[in-house]
This record gives sequence, structure tokens and C-alpha cells, in this order.
Amino acid sequence: MKWGVNHTPYSCSRINLQQFIYYSSIATTIYYYIQSGDPMERKAKVTQDAVTDACDELMESGKNVTVNAIIAMTGGSFSTVGAMVKNWKAEQALKTAPAIEMPETVKTAMHKAVTVIWDAASSLASDEIDRIRKEAGEGIDKAKIELSEYVGEITRLEKELEQSQDITAETGKRLSTAMTQISELTTQKTALETRLSDRDNELDRMRADYKKLQTELITIAKTKAKQNKVG
Repeated sequence: MKWGVNHTPYSCSRINLQQFIYYSSIATTIYYYIQSGDPMERKAKVTQDAVTDACDELMESGKNVTVNAIIAMTGGSFSTVGAMVKNWKAEQALKTAPAIEMPETVKTAMHKAVTVIWDAASSLASDEIDRIRKEAGEGIDKAKIELSEYVGEITRLEKELEQSQDITAETGKRLSTAMTQISELTTQKTALETRLSDRDNELDRMRADYKKLQTELITIAKTKAKQNKVG
């Protein structure tokens, strides 16, 4: 065997030792897995709500709230559960913290600040009210003028409507009179036509009688003429 810089008996022994440790760890893991199940299986993640409930339970039972006691109830790592227990204790401190009376100087300063703010707000509100009143007054005056114009226009239209209604009524009366006259004239016309027809019939009858009489006179005249010749 040739020995180089990287192939000394010492380095060869070291490599064999590393391999031994590596394979031993694998064998140990496999044995532990066979005996007790999967060692890589993770426990359920602990939550703040679970830790808070556990802390409340210990406090209500009169026991000390410690990280180890909570871990025994909920599981989880010391760092994770410790932070959650710290949060719970901070909330409890806020709940049980005594009310601190406000110093008189702070009260006076706050009162002055409120007074200044109120005065400024009142001034702004007063200016705003004056502006709104002015705008409202101008709007009301303008509305009154427009209303007056509308009333005048409505009055004019009402007069025109009344005149139109009077004209319509008068026209209706005239139309009714004319219709009556037309009806009367129609009746007279019908009567005249009837009388004229009767006269035409009488005239025809008289013409027929005249022709008959004329024929009879001619016959008489011819008979007398014959008699005169004979005599």
C-alpha cells in the first residue's frame, strides 16, 4: 500500500471511525423506531388559546402558573409555551392593574385644552352658521322672486283660460243656434219639397185631363163636321 499525504494509517482509522458512528446512529434509530414507533412524528402544535385556558385553570384552582406545569397540560416546547405564558401574565397584569388617579396638573391642562378646543370649535361653528344663514336667506329671496314670477304667469294663464272658456261657450251657443236653424230650414225644405211634389202630381193629372178633354173636343168637332156635311 502506498501512503500519500491524504492516505496515512491515522486518516484511514479516522474514516473507519466516522463510518462506524454513522452506521451505529442509523441502527439505533431503526431499533428505536421498531420499539416505540416513529420517533420523527411531531406532536400537535400548541396554541395560545390552549395555553390561556390551562393558565386560567391553574389560577382558578389556586396553583402556581409555571411554564413546566403548562407544558405538562398542553405539551409544546419550553420557549414556545414560555412566550405564551408571558402573554397571559401580561394580560392578567392589565386586568388587575390599579387605577391611577390623574394628577391635578394634568386635569387642569386637559381642562384648558378642552376649553381652547371648544372655543375654537364654537367660533368655527358660529362662522359656519352665519354662512349657512346668509346662503339660506339668499336662496329664500331668490325662491320668493321665482315664486312671484310663477304666480304672475299662473294668473295670466288662468285669465287666458277663462277667456278661452268664454269664447268656447259663446261659440257653443252660436253653434247650437245654427244647428237649430239648420234643423228648421231642413224641415221647411222637406215640407216645400212635399208640396212641390204634390203640385207636380196635380199638374200631371191636369195635363192628362187636358189631353183627354182635347181629344174629346176634337172628336166632337169631327162629328159635328160630318153631320153638317150630311145635312
